[in-house]
Amino acid sequence: MRLERVPLADLPDLSLLRDVEELFLTRTPLTDLAPLAGLHRLRVLGLRLTRVVDLSPLAGLTALESLNVAFTPVADVSPLAGLTGLRSLYLTGTLVADIAPLAALTALERLDLGGTRVADLAVLRGMKRMISLQVTDTPVTDLTPLAGLQELRVLEAGNTRVTDIAPVRALPSLRFVDMRGVGGPFPTHWVMRGARRRR
Repeated sequence: MRLERVPLADLPDLSLLRDVEELFLTRTPLTDLAPLAGLHRLRVLGLRLTRVVDLSPLAGLTALESLNVAFTPVADVSPLAGLTGLRSLYLTGTLVADIAPLAALTALERLDLGGTRVADLAVLRGMKRMISLQVTDTPVTDLTPLAGLQELRVLEAGNTRVTDIAPVRALPSLRFVDMRGVGGPFPTHWVMRGARRRR
């Protein structure tokens, strides 16, 4: 169900949408997620460009596979710690600095952290299914935690503080790397076939 750009006064009673599996509330003035707490069939939830701060009401939505809270004031992702079915998580442009609470989300395949305050990627070591990772415009310095992500295909790390790409250079599935705006002895972006770079 798409309720994008709908004024708050015109939004339906969200707590009644118990059979909805996909819900998009992009660019609505929504601040309180409490009405969503009982929507246990939700698989896809879009909250991009809303005013949501507290994700606690989502803690019990264990069917969620995709969550987008990009460009919201969200800072705390600990309420998501038990959503182990999540495969896609978009935190772009949020106030998030600590992703350690996501350690149990080992099913994640896509994680967008661009424009956040995240500097430490250590928690990603256990996310072996990761296919696409975006850390552009973050204070990240070290890609070592990504060295074991054998399924990683896309890495966007432009405008970070990374100076060494050795930890990811030999990843067998890596196909595209973007390092634009990063000072270092390597190309700004390239396409790879396994460990071999194609110029």
